[in-house]
Amino acid sequence: MTNLFCNSIMNKRVNVTLASILMATTVLSGCGDKAKASTQVAARINESEITITQVNAALSTIPVTPGKTIDDAKREVLENLIVQNLADQQAVKMKLDRKPEVMQSIESAKNTILARAYMDPIISGISKPTQEEVHKFYVEHPELFSNRQIFNMRELEVESKPDLAASIREMAGKGESLDAIAASLKSKNITSTIQSGVKSAEQLPLEMLTKLSQLTAGKLLVVELSKSISVLQVVSTKAEPVGESVATPVIQGYLNNSSKKEALDKEIKALKTAAKIEYFGEFQPGAKATADAKPATADSTGKSPELSSGPDISKGIAGLK
Repeated sequence: MTNLFCNSIMNKRVNVTLASILMATTVLSGCGDKAKASTQVAARINESEITITQVNAALSTIPVTPGKTIDDAKREVLENLIVQNLADQQAVKMKLDRKPEVMQSIESAKNTILARAYMDPIISGISKPTQEEVHKFYVEHPELFSNRQIFNMRELEVESKPDLAASIREMAGKGESLDAIAASLKSKNITSTIQSGVKSAEQLPLEMLTKLSQLTAGKLLVVELSKSISVLQVVSTKAEPVGESVATPVIQGYLNNSSKKEALDKEIKALKTAAKIEYFGEFQPGAKATADAKPATADSTGKSPELSSGPDISKGIAGLK
């Protein structure tokens, strides 16, 4: 599994690659002057054509590269589209478009585009959150803003085994240290690793952050995942609060995404209610769950915190000062 102390990947420049262009050509709209919606030919490859509209559509998905002009970017995008077109033509000549896995991928992409075409109008009219709603969210989540902390942590990680989580929770509940738990596991020939790291509040899931914020230094939090168990210890914390004025744009984006999610969930629920849906085999209601299905997290008392149902806010808060 991905370790809880993996570095956050931010602000990486994405190069224009054939793969990114392949994805770019599936977007529903382009950039530039939409009123003109130009279909002027930008290039012709054998009997196939690439239009300026296609170039603009692909360009809209490419991050801005410092020092590169819009004309340079367009030319680069066009060259990538030409490469894609040549590859497409060769694939058709080789009848690769008739291969079952290729046909399945094409159908999947078609379904995704159609679903997006249906869902986009539903969320396009979502109202922006009010200042009162933004303020309320700020006040209700001091752990992310006014009381934001940087956590210096230690983590013990061990492969999940039957009844092992309960045993670890019991040791944590009795006040055993992280090293003592590791020693106990070693005595039972159970391999574990301990490592240290620093995490800011927004780099942690909200439900985990709430638990960690309530821990005093040295106390443990047991996190049980599908294939592993992690025991977290807060060594020390450093306060780095974020003011409301700075946090407002991030909160607005989060609340707006939450409203969109709520609208989509409501629509999907209505569609499911009106449809006849049948499940078969292991997917039938009441079918035996997979053996590795486990609660997402649990503290030293054995209770699992409620999972957040809204969109993640962590990416927006990261980097705020």
